[in-house]
Amino acid sequence: MRGLFSLDSPLMRFLGRVADLIILNLLFLATSLPVVTVGASLTAMHYVALRMVNGEEGGVVRDYFRSFRQNFLQATAIWLLLLIFALLLWYDLRSVWSAAGYLNTLVKVLSLVACAALVMILLYVFAILSKFNNTVRGTLKNAVSLALRHPGRTVSMFMLPFACAALTLYTQTTIRWGMFAWLAIGFALITWCNSFLLKKTFDEAIEESARRQEADAPAEENEEDK
Repeated sequence: MRGLFSLDSPLMRFLGRVADLIILNLLFLATSLPVVTVGASLTAMHYVALRMVNGEEGGVVRDYFRSFRQNFLQATAIWLLLLIFALLLWYDLRSVWSAAGYLNTLVKVLSLVACAALVMILLYVFAILSKFNNTVRGTLKNAVSLALRHPGRTVSMFMLPFACAALTLYTQTTIRWGMFAWLAIGFALITWCNSFLLKKTFDEAIEESARRQEADAPAEENEEDK
């Protein structure tokens, strides 16, 4: 029994992880209240979650605000761009959804494709920003590239929050309990779960980049010798 409650026991590690995720979720909600800061909040939440998955976490609060400050400008720029894009898509769909005709049908299809692209970008872009240094354009480009190169992981990462949201809205009872779960731990828990797939994707991208650099190095040396 004494070993069950030691700091290194599975139970205490589990409870510690739950506590960290609750703190992370509350930090995300608090810093997202001004809607303009949601991008920086998502980036910071991914930063902490990825460090948890890598076993590198220090203090949740310290790591969160470090990433929040460092990535604030880029994250805010990306968030505002995506928010404007989402509002335009919503306006287009609202305008043509109940209308008939070939042109309106084409606009619906293109808008739904754009919505899918937006979702794919959102699944990756702030996680990428939390881990890699790049321009806004480069970060968006890499988000699209990774989403398309790993469709299975992309769908899996989307299905988790979608299933949780659908379950929350199932009945009046699930709405009440679901809202409590989202406010207590939901956003951080989903980000942490998806971070296992993100870690695998990022590790593969880093290894591939290293292999390309090694392959390019001999070619550059040969050109210098000439």
